[in-house]
Amino acid sequence: LVRDSWDTISEKYTASDLGGMIYDGLFKLAPSAASLFNKPRDYMAVKMGDTLGMLVSFADEPDDMKQQVAWLGLRHVNYHVRPHHIPLIGPVIMNALADAAEDAWTEEVEKSWGTIFRMVCENMAE
Repeated sequence: LVRDSWDTISEKYTASDLGGMIYDGLFKLAPSAASLFNKPRDYMAVKMGDTLGMLVSFADEPDDMKQQVAWLGLRHVNYHVRPHHIPLIGPVIMNALADAAEDAWTEEVEKSWGTIFRMVCENMAE
């Protein structure tokens, strides 16, 4: 379901578009989070979209995904992201994905993505 919904979203939106939606949502929810980003918004938007693509590529390989997410967490320590920041992004990403997927966003799709983001939050914060 994650891969199928990602394919649907990717047909309509570029990584930059989707990443931009996520950053806009994050900064609306937590304006102070903007201070954590020292690169241009467009650059960060592409990185966010690419990271989501990476998560999708490991959707059926949880052990490999955990390794990738742990590495991502280590990188984010260098960006001054703290464990309490991590849970903020999951709901923002879920909202952006739901908006982008439109009618393809079902309860089952939401549950599947929710499973991924719970794992991301658990493993990035370690």
